[in-house]
Amino acid sequence: MWTLVVAMSVSPSMVYSQQPTGKKEGKPRAKLPLGYVTPETVAVVVAHPRRVLTSPEMEMMPIEVLSAAGKKELGIDPVDIEQALVIVEPPQAGPPRAGVVVRMAGPIGQGKILPVLWDRTVEGDLSGKKYRQARGPTDLSIFRPDDRTLIVAHDDLLRKMLGNRANPKAGPMSRLLGAIASPPDVFAIVLAEPLRPLVAAALAEEPVPPPLAGIEKIPGLLDSVRAKADLIGDTSMSLTLRARDEAAAGQLQEIIDRMLAMARQAMLAQVARQAQSSDPVEQAMAKYAQRISGRMLESLRPVRTGRDLTLGMSGQGNAQIATIGILISLLLPAIQAAREAARRANSLNNLKQIGLAMHNHHAARNRFPARANFDKEGKPLLSWRVHMLPYLDQQALYQQFHLDEPWNSEHNRKLITMMPKVFRNPSGSAEPGKADYLAVCGDGLMFDGSKGRSIADIRDGTSHTIMVVEADDDRAVIWTRPDDWQYNPEDPLAGLGNAHPGGFCVLLADGSVRLMAEDIDQKTFRALLTIAGGEMIR
Repeated sequence: MWTLVVAMSVSPSMVYSQQPTGKKEGKPRAKLPLGYVTPETVAVVVAHPRRVLTSPEMEMMPIEVLSAAGKKELGIDPVDIEQALVIVEPPQAGPPRAGVVVRMAGPIGQGKILPVLWDRTVEGDLSGKKYRQARGPTDLSIFRPDDRTLIVAHDDLLRKMLGNRANPKAGPMSRLLGAIASPPDVFAIVLAEPLRPLVAAALAEEPVPPPLAGIEKIPGLLDSVRAKADLIGDTSMSLTLRARDEAAAGQLQEIIDRMLAMARQAMLAQVARQAQSSDPVEQAMAKYAQRISGRMLESLRPVRTGRDLTLGMSGQGNAQIATIGILISLLLPAIQAAREAARRANSLNNLKQIGLAMHNHHAARNRFPARANFDKEGKPLLSWRVHMLPYLDQQALYQQFHLDEPWNSEHNRKLITMMPKVFRNPSGSAEPGKADYLAVCGDGLMFDGSKGRSIADIRDGTSHTIMVVEADDDRAVIWTRPDDWQYNPEDPLAGLGNAHPGGFCVLLADGSVRLMAEDIDQKTFRALLTIAGGEMIR
């Protein structure tokens, strides 16, 4: 955890390059405790917190805070951890088994440490030493083989690690680790072969979606995945996919190229949507994302050397600008999502105001409004939205309408530009004067005929009946015009689903509001539209 904090603090100064840097001169690197690495180990993570945290480059880091927090929460000072080794064995009948070997710069002490784990252990005896034994198979035991070493592991794995330490048996992982002459500040290795059956079983249960076809081949092509990082001095990071052979490396590269092309298409599609925004800042951000997207994705393309595909990061200085730009472009989706969440909340609030106005109208007249008022010949004149104005604190605007004239009369037409914001979806881009909130019209629905419904008419229950929907921009209507959403049995969701990413808002007859998924079951949606259909809604 502490290593990740450090990595995050220095990562903005790193930039993508096509090859990782070479070895770095510095303090002697501690040897790895290979004896604790069991033959069945499939993954390891090694970190050197003390070497990083005490380096001159970390002078601006809040080391004192990290130290105090570690002592308080863990009972040990993270600055004193010379080396931490994590090993993982594949799952058998249960979850994977893991163990951590921590080597300290000084004596650990005999007091209570790791309080969160300590309270889930009991005192036991192991190899002639007192230790804290896990209460259950999923809990972790705590063992001190000497005054500077601490091991935390599942109890059966702990015993296996100690047995291997006493009588070492080399496995694939320990042989790989033994070949590392100068361990970097942080590195990790995952072996692919032992995990292939597990991955195959998982893919069999959850098939790969068609757009991602091909990635199911990756486990069979891989030999190992390796990541390393030097966080002090000439910072560098690299991620290497080692294939079974050069032919497999070629296939891996083809799959990665295809995935990057797909990612670019998805990014450009999102940017195109953002470019439609009326906000000039969002438009500018879309232009920037479009300009930088190709370079950003190209920087994620690994370099192939033999059977290795490596993505490296190194260097500082002026190249930081490029990195910051890439980070900004990566943040664009998050920024857009946050803005959309706020707009969606505003839209829901608009519908709540409309719902309150509807119920105030019902309280005053014992009915909800009709979809419009009508002349003697039965021709609709002005939309229900106009007749809601007195209940939306818009009495002055309401009094300016000639209620006995149609919406497009010479007088009433002048009032179109005065549409209250409550009728506009904040996420929409409809033309000024057009409303996104439409009444649901049709036989047996809330708005049918020339008279408004009463609550007594809604026999399906007001909480199960939709009265107003948030339509797509291309279905928005002039707000004074008696034009709304008409139910189409052949296409029940026509004009709905794109008001917000993933769905649209609706107002129910009880005044509550909901966000409907764009792929809502059509039968369920039809049941929510009818006022007396008698359908069962789950």
